[in-house]
Amino acid sequence: MSMAMQKPARPSARAQAKAETREALIDAALAEFAAHGLDAPSLDAICARAGFTRGALYVHFRDRDELVVAVMDRAFGAFLDAIIPTGAGPQDLERTVRRYADATAGLAALRARRGRAGAPLADAVPLHRILEACNRSPALRARFVALLGEAAERVARTAAAGQQGGTIRGDVPATAIGPLLVTLALGFLAAIDAGATVDAAVGRDVVLELLAPLSDESPQQVPAIEGQEGSERPEEPRSS
Repeated sequence: MSMAMQKPARPSARAQAKAETREALIDAALAEFAAHGLDAPSLDAICARAGFTRGALYVHFRDRDELVVAVMDRAFGAFLDAIIPTGAGPQDLERTVRRYADATAGLAALRARRGRAGAPLADAVPLHRILEACNRSPALRARFVALLGEAAERVARTAAAGQQGGTIRGDVPATAIGPLLVTLALGFLAAIDAGATVDAAVGRDVVLELLAPLSDESPQQVPAIEGQEGSERPEEPRSS
């Protein structure tokens, strides 16, 4: 049988069991963080919930920070997948803004019921607790910043698709829209965390109005970022 006809080898039972153990520990940590906050749960409590010993945990994670990084990857990745469409359709940025507004409204309602705000890391972990943990741990801070960068890139790609399709204004680079919207999203979470009144519907409508294409632009009118080749502004006519 040729190499091209061979099926990819299945993971061994040992490798599969190891992967399942790692996933179970992440699930348990996420549940503990949601129930008790980011700092309170001990590693023993996480292991007990997962049904494994500390020894099993240290096979997969060198320390608590590495476990939290894995939880951040899982939870933020799932959140982004739920909010940002995976395709590149011209209407996808509008869908992203609407989905985030719905999620923000849900977080505000959660805070009103429980007296604390939610965040993508877990349903009941306030954003300021995540930021405090990032401030204490360079590893957590680096991963959190990287996740924000990944979110900005995904939003930028979605914005670019909208600009090509004529549904998003083309006079602002997509690479600027991505980071701006991610920063705005964090601001909404921080406001909810602080107890401020947040009207997600108004925020959604304002953002969509600002992103709407200009009446006199064509779908392909997407300028380069200022400072790069092709971004020079035309000279204004001199007065006689």
